[in-house]
Amino acid sequence: MRIVRINEKHLIILGSVLSIFVAILLLFLVSKFFVFAENSGNPTASSSSEIQSISDYDISEFFYFKQEGKASWYGKRFHKRGTASGEKFDMYRFTAAHRYLPFGTIVRIRNTQNDSVLLVRINDRGPFVFSKIIDLSYNSAKYLDAFGNPFVEIEALVPKSDTELEISEKYYFGYSFEYPLVCLPENKIVFLKEFDVFEDALDFYKTAQSEFPDQFLYLFVPFDQGYKNIKYLEEQKFYVGYYASPNKEKQNKYVQINSE
Repeated sequence: MRIVRINEKHLIILGSVLSIFVAILLLFLVSKFFVFAENSGNPTASSSSEIQSISDYDISEFFYFKQEGKASWYGKRFHKRGTASGEKFDMYRFTAAHRYLPFGTIVRIRNTQNDSVLLVRINDRGPFVFSKIIDLSYNSAKYLDAFGNPFVEIEALVPKSDTELEISEKYYFGYSFEYPLVCLPENKIVFLKEFDVFEDALDFYKTAQSEFPDQFLYLFVPFDQGYKNIKYLEEQKFYVGYYASPNKEKQNKYVQINSE
C-alpha cells in the first residue's frame, strides 16, 4: 500500500482553497440577507402579499372576456361620420369597433408583435371582414404600431344581465396597462379624479403612474354602467384611482394630487 505524505506546502494550498470557499459562501449569504430585508420592508406594487389581498376582493372572473386574432383600422375616410352607437367617429380618439361587445366597453389591447398595450373604448360595430376581430381608430393603430393588421390580444370586463351574482355593494371595473383587470368594491378604491372624457382619464392615468409608483393604479368605471345608446355613452364617467391596501389606513374619498 502506497502512503501519500502531505507536506507543509500541501497544507498551505489546501488552507488557501478552503479560505476562498468560505469567503465566497459568506458573501452569498450576506447578499441574500440584505435582499430579503430590503424586499420585506418595502410594500411595493409587486409585493405578493399585496397581490393576494387584491384577489380577496376581486370578482372580475365573472365578467372577464378575452379574444385573440388580427386587428384592422379605419381613419380619414370615416372621420366625423356617425358610428353604430350614435357618436361621431373621431380618428384621433382612442376608440375601436367590435362586432358584439357593448358600446362603452373598455378594452385592453396588446399588439403581440411588439408588446405595446393600449386601453380603447368600443363605440362602433365592425370589422366586417371576419378574419379580423377588432377595428381600431387611426390614433389607436398609430399608438400600437398596428397599421399592418397584426395579431392582437384583447381583454375586457363585460357587464352581464344574466349573472347569478347577488351584489349588494357598488363595484367598479378596473383597467390597467400592466396589472390583471379587476372588479373591486367601492370601499377598496382610493379615487383620485373623475372624468367625462375617456382620453382625459387615460392621460391622467399615465401621469399618475409616476406619482404613485407603489400603488396598483387603475382606470375605473362602474360595473353596472349602462351602454345601450348614445344617451348612456354621453353620461359615462371615468375614474382614476388605486387599490386601497388593507395594510394601510385609507378612506374611500377623492384626494388631491400634488401638482408640483
